[in-house]
Amino acid sequence: MKYIVIECFGGEEYATVVTDETGNNKVFDSWEEAKAEAADCQEGKVIEL
Repeated sequence: MKYIVIECFGGEEYATVVTDETGNNKVFDSWEEAKAEAADCQEGKVIEL
């Protein structure tokens, strides 16, 4: 499975996929890695792809 993190701060209408320094979407191989990234967000949500 692959996972992404969506930042939903300000409401779902402002949701954005978490990206790296170059603007590429961060894709995680494990739930634990994605969950750790979501914990660094204000309102991060892990989404399974």
